[in-house]
Amino acid sequence: MRHRRKDKHLGRTSSHRKALRSNLANSLFTYGRIITTKEKAKHVRPFVEKLITTAKKGFIKKEADKAAYIHYYRQVLTKLNNKEVVRKLFGEGKWRETGGIAERYLERNGGYTRILKLSGSRMGVLSGSSVGDVPELEYKMEGFERKLRLIGNRLGDNASRVIFELIEEVQEEKDIAPTVSVAEENK
Repeated sequence: MRHRRKDKHLGRTSSHRKALRSNLANSLFTYGRIITTKEKAKHVRPFVEKLITTAKKGFIKKEADKAAYIHYYRQVLTKLNNKEVVRKLFGEGKWRETGGIAERYLERNGGYTRILKLSGSRMGVLSGSSVGDVPELEYKMEGFERKLRLIGNRLGDNASRVIFELIEEVQEEKDIAPTVSVAEENK
């Protein structure tokens, strides 16, 4: 029985779940956006958010405490097992000039990812769309304009598909000044 157990099994052994989590996180950091099932995305999301937070802690310590920076770097490396992705996360190597993922989220306290739902078991229909429409999802990734046609059945898999992505920009809330109408001023 699974009483008081937090994690879902996802129909896999523990080693397979660990590998799946690591591979999905590697793909997300590499491409910035992946399409997967809702259950897998919800399983991987806390793992990814903790890795970004650890990388942020390391990035802050980069200049002041080199030993702590290496410690955080190695912690992330043991979980991802991909040196190139960890370099991108910390802003090392070819990402030194452009900055890494951790540097992008220095001012943000959590919420680095989002899950956008595609409807049901058919990838051809976005939530709220009619069945006859074949939507195209247009987005920009790593400087290139890309299109994704959401069409086709998914070979009998009834799990709902989602777009799991890193949030691009930190959008600041704008203060909207309340407008007073002329009729209210006369009262």
